[in-house]
Amino acid sequence: MQLQQIFSQAEEINIYRDGAKETCVAGDERFEEIMAAWNVMTASSVTMPAFGVSLNEHTAKAVLEGVWAEFCFAGRLESEGMPFERLLIEAKPEYCGFNVNRYLPEYGYQGRCFYIDLRGGTMHNFYDTLVK
Repeated sequence: MQLQQIFSQAEEINIYRDGAKETCVAGDERFEEIMAAWNVMTASSVTMPAFGVSLNEHTAKAVLEGVWAEFCFAGRLESEGMPFERLLIEAKPEYCGFNVNRYLPEYGYQGRCFYIDLRGGTMHNFYDTLVK
C-alpha cells in the first residue's frame, strides 16, 4: 500500500510539544482538523527512500523537544516492504520534506525510515494546526 494512503487509516494522532503529549482520536474534531491539514500538505508529495535510519534511543530523546506528530494504527501495516504500527514525524514550519520514523513494539522507533518530499511546499500550515 502507498504510504500517503496509509495515513488515512490512523486511529489516533499523538502530538508532542516539548515532551507534552496530546492524543486525538479518529472522529474527534481536532483529529479531523489535523488530518485535513495533513492531506492538504501531502496532496502533491512523493515518497522517496530516506537517507538515514531511526535509532530508538535517539528518537525517544528527540521527541522531548520541538513538535512531533505520531500516527497510530489498529495493527501492523506495511509499505514498501517495511512494517510498522505507528509513524512519527517531526514538524517544523520550514520543512519541505521530512523523515517518517517507523515503530514496531519489539524494536521501538528503530530502523529504516520513509521520506516524504513536499515538492516545493512546506509544513507551515500543518505545523500551525498542530500547535494551536
